[in-house]
Amino acid sequence: MTLVLIGLAQVHAQAPSWVTQRPISEEEYIGIGIASLSDDDHMKIATQNALSDISSQIATKIENSSFLHTVDVDGRSRQMFEDKIVSSMTAWLEGMELKDSYKSSDKYYVLYTLDKELYRKNSEKRQREAISKGLDFLNKGRAAEDGMNLVQAMQLYGKGLEAVEPWLFMDLSTRVNGMTVNVPAELYDSYINVFSGMAITTNVTNIEGEAFKPVKTSIAACLSKNGVVLPNVKLKAEFTTGSGAVTPTIETDYDGTAEFYITNITSKDKVQEIRISIDDSFVSSLPKSYRELLNSNTWPSAKVTVTLAQSATTAYIYLNEQNDLEGIERNIGPVLANNYFSITEDPDAAECFIDLSTIMEMGEMVTSGRYNLNTCYCTLILKIYNNQTQQLLLDYTVNRVKVLAPENKTAEETIAMCIREVMKRVKQDLPKKIKKMNL
Repeated sequence: MTLVLIGLAQVHAQAPSWVTQRPISEEEYIGIGIASLSDDDHMKIATQNALSDISSQIATKIENSSFLHTVDVDGRSRQMFEDKIVSSMTAWLEGMELKDSYKSSDKYYVLYTLDKELYRKNSEKRQREAISKGLDFLNKGRAAEDGMNLVQAMQLYGKGLEAVEPWLFMDLSTRVNGMTVNVPAELYDSYINVFSGMAITTNVTNIEGEAFKPVKTSIAACLSKNGVVLPNVKLKAEFTTGSGAVTPTIETDYDGTAEFYITNITSKDKVQEIRISIDDSFVSSLPKSYRELLNSNTWPSAKVTVTLAQSATTAYIYLNEQNDLEGIERNIGPVLANNYFSITEDPDAAECFIDLSTIMEMGEMVTSGRYNLNTCYCTLILKIYNNQTQQLLLDYTVNRVKVLAPENKTAEETIAMCIREVMKRVKQDLPKKIKKMNL
């Protein structure tokens, strides 16, 4: 409706009576609009306020059989629909007339009227149109739902609600096949219940994997509604505890099944969880104001527990420049490998950095009856660091182990004797220390 605002401001010596006392009429709706003269669009604002005044009078006459009385909606939803009724009515009210206007020192006033009989005839026409459009969307939505095209069904129900929303305060019921159908109520119930009665089941409830590796076993999720499998619905899988990557969103096939693979596990948490649910990206295609009516928390989901297999922590052994017991790394490597470590030659790929150094000090000569003995004092220092944070995880020392080596032994043979004695201590103590580490 277009209103031509020409010559509206009539000059009054004093304020007309309708400014101070609202008129009452049995034949007409009366709307009074007020705006501040400080507003550049005060004439337009006053006019819109007058139209809203008339709209609110009509909307408050809610019929007992209207949508708002027959649908059980929460307070917020009801308020949303009532606001929509008032705001949209100003767009289609026809036959309103500007009866008077008045300008005070700081305000602008307009008086509009709408003939009630004219409104009744126009509204009956609009009512028939709303019922026809709403029923058409309702039937198309049900056909889509019967064909298991649930997203399309929801979109059609939403468009149907949009078509009837200006008239929700009226009785939009009609007779179909001998039965009374409240069109907006049916649209509303169908819209919010498209995903009711649904369930997601999986072929596994627990799956085993390793950190930083993919999982070969697939997760097959089956979507059903009231026991009937549902094809062509997009499902998604995501880590809700822990972290990792899963194959992208996929539609269920003719068996209602979508298959997912874990392509990487990026957390070392021993127990993690994946949630499979309906992909809700389609919600953006629904009428914006109706998205809040959907409670996606009630939509089906399934959980799969991901348990990490015990895997050795990778470690790199660095031989310090101070390494008198040459070759000891070949002996200590198996001890480390048997106690939670997987030894790697790549320092960048290692989770732990092991700094190894050894010291051999020559002591006194011990004289015996058969041959003389050299006294050796051997020390091993092993430090384990987190390779990412450089945090010191273990500081282990075997301090000054006394070894008596015959004087006639070569240097290599003496070192071998020292390594054997040091390793006796290492094998006895180091595994216990490693087990207490927070890897």
